[in-house]
Amino acid sequence: MKDLDLTLDYMENARFNYIYGPIITHLDSPFTNSELLCLSMIYHKFALENGPRAKFITQMQLGGILEHMFSVSDREINVAIVSRISHDPECVDPKFSSDRHVSLTSFIRMFSIYFSKDLEKRMAFVFGIYDENDRGYLDREQVVKLVKKFFHGEDEDEIHELRADMVEMLFTKFDMDKDMLISMEEYTDVVRKQPMMMEFLGRIFPTQSQLETVSHCVNLLS
Repeated sequence: MKDLDLTLDYMENARFNYIYGPIITHLDSPFTNSELLCLSMIYHKFALENGPRAKFITQMQLGGILEHMFSVSDREINVAIVSRISHDPECVDPKFSSDRHVSLTSFIRMFSIYFSKDLEKRMAFVFGIYDENDRGYLDREQVVKLVKKFFHGEDEDEIHELRADMVEMLFTKFDMDKDMLISMEEYTDVVRKQPMMMEFLGRIFPTQSQLETVSHCVNLLS
């Protein structure tokens, strides 16, 4: 591959091609090769912030990207997204730390999910973030935990009542079989009919405007 970024010298461009070229070649991704190169170069520049020989970005950096670029400011959801995205059992590089780093493959996967138009894929990702223990359902405790952030104020009794009302409303909406659990199947049945309910327990996806900004910045045409 030729030099891809004029802000990097010849040696650094060569290092980029050596480290990431084979990974890019074997990625199963909806992006074109040109788009993959652009996203990979962004990844590489974030990695360089960790030192001139660094090959990986950190989970803290990914959390910052989510917060500052995509406005995912809810701490619990931000951490859950980072944890789910950064899981990459196929990365066997000895310098990769599964509890600290995010691989290029994971980074690309995040953008493939964010830019996907596939409702099923998007629903599965969102529910997986809410269902932090991968049980296949949300119980009342988990819903209460995620609803708490929606209401704040000095009157604790009123806030408690508002939270309780919202929890009841959500279970009425999603818990079709009245077993006090919201299953993945119940969630998807509702969201297929009302896509606006997809992120019902907190924002996970960037806005269309934010995605368009990223597209222009990194030359994504998909």
